[in-house]
Amino acid sequence: MAGVFQGDVIIKAMIDLSIEEMRKNPWLLDHAFESLNVLRYTSDKYKGNIQAAKEWFAKNKIDAYLRPRNDKDILPFVSILPGPSQEKMEMKHMGDISTVTKMLLPNEIGQPIPYIVKPFAPLGYVQSTGVLTVPENVSLNIIVPGQVLVNPDNGTGYIIQDIQANSILVEPGLDIIASQLGVIPKYQMYKARVEHTFNQETYSIGCYAHGDPQNLIWLHTIVYYAIMRYREALLEGNGFAESVVSSGDIQEDPNFPGPDGEEAFVRFITIAGQVEQSWIKAPKRFIESVTPTIQIITNENTPPILNPSTEPWTTVVDDDSDEEES
Repeated sequence: MAGVFQGDVIIKAMIDLSIEEMRKNPWLLDHAFESLNVLRYTSDKYKGNIQAAKEWFAKNKIDAYLRPRNDKDILPFVSILPGPSQEKMEMKHMGDISTVTKMLLPNEIGQPIPYIVKPFAPLGYVQSTGVLTVPENVSLNIIVPGQVLVNPDNGTGYIIQDIQANSILVEPGLDIIASQLGVIPKYQMYKARVEHTFNQETYSIGCYAHGDPQNLIWLHTIVYYAIMRYREALLEGNGFAESVVSSGDIQEDPNFPGPDGEEAFVRFITIAGQVEQSWIKAPKRFIESVTPTIQIITNENTPPILNPSTEPWTTVVDDDSDEEES
């Protein structure tokens, strides 16, 4: 799955590549017209036809154009025009049940991951025990083992092994020399769900040639050979599956104002297949810890058995209760 399928560009690349390969390797043209050599009758009668096709191909520049375009067309050429694209109804709910995820680095999406604990000045580190003492005003309530104590000046990090009262336990024997240290998440990336659907797509590939209609037959053979040769690698390899290729009849090109009555001809190849389209949902952070908090709406003071500085208990005064009692 790779976003929205760019079929017209891929087909153009496929035709350009195949034409280049045929120019470097003329034996590919021999194979494209090999059917004329199967029987002795056709071989004897049309042997010169194969050589004529190779000579025509060698002296004619063949460009592949994406349609629509504003520039002037130079014959012979190949056009690629995207046709209808219809979402498959039986597949349209696939995105809702997708379990595919993608990991995204902060610099990829321009969303830096903030500190869990902003940089502070440590009070000291004991190499023999791995205990790093922090100031009393630094809250360690949301820190959990596995997160990283980091020096913001050089990016050096130390894995947190445990949390103690006003101290963080890291690996003993470290050489920690830092005026400031902060705490960053264990998972320094984002996770996003990837949804997808499937479309039935169609592309029209036009073969245009002027002069003798035989030129168009040669061009159609070359382009058809290119499609079939690279369909697996460039189309199916990019997710264009279950493709079916068909060719229409030869038509006179009414848009070609040929000199001295010269005519141009066109034949379209249609290729249809199924593609998968995908998109990334909003990136989310990893949940590394959960700290439950109970809020009691009451005028009563916190029960004496609880220590409000260490236990997750918050008393909220309900100002409306006095009015109701009065």
